[in-house]
Amino acid sequence: MSELEFGKSVDEIEAPMLLGEGWKLMELTDDPKVEPNSAFKDDPNGEKAGHNWMVHLVIKDEDPATSGRRFTLWLGIPKPKDAEIYTNQGQKVYDAKMSRIVSFVEAFGGVVKGSRVSLNKGSQGMCYVLQQISKQTGEPENVIDIFNQGFKPAV
Repeated sequence: MSELEFGKSVDEIEAPMLLGEGWKLMELTDDPKVEPNSAFKDDPNGEKAGHNWMVHLVIKDEDPATSGRRFTLWLGIPKPKDAEIYTNQGQKVYDAKMSRIVSFVEAFGGVVKGSRVSLNKGSQGMCYVLQQISKQTGEPENVIDIFNQGFKPAV
């Protein structure tokens, strides 16, 4: 038999406390990395297969209950086929993905030059945090709204 003892009683476990919706100051904890999306992992030749720019962020706040909360963004990297299809707003998917990344990089003080963007660990900017129901667990969770609110520079 294996036994484990905690520093407090199980009766004292606190329930999760979601952040209120709104703008939060965030900082990159690592340099962004290119990673295959889940569709690519399932079938590299599939229609939805592609890559994301994976960005790890942490909230910076004076409130210790808020500061230090971690988020991961998966910003879709445009692929050649995206230039042939359109969003429901009538923009090429390639350009929509590019615009989202450029907006993020600019808000976080990175460099946008020609066809390149760059961003470093430690960069700071603002992200809009939402509350939504998790597709995996069915429980409420906080997420960053990358589609509607976008990003803005640190205040």
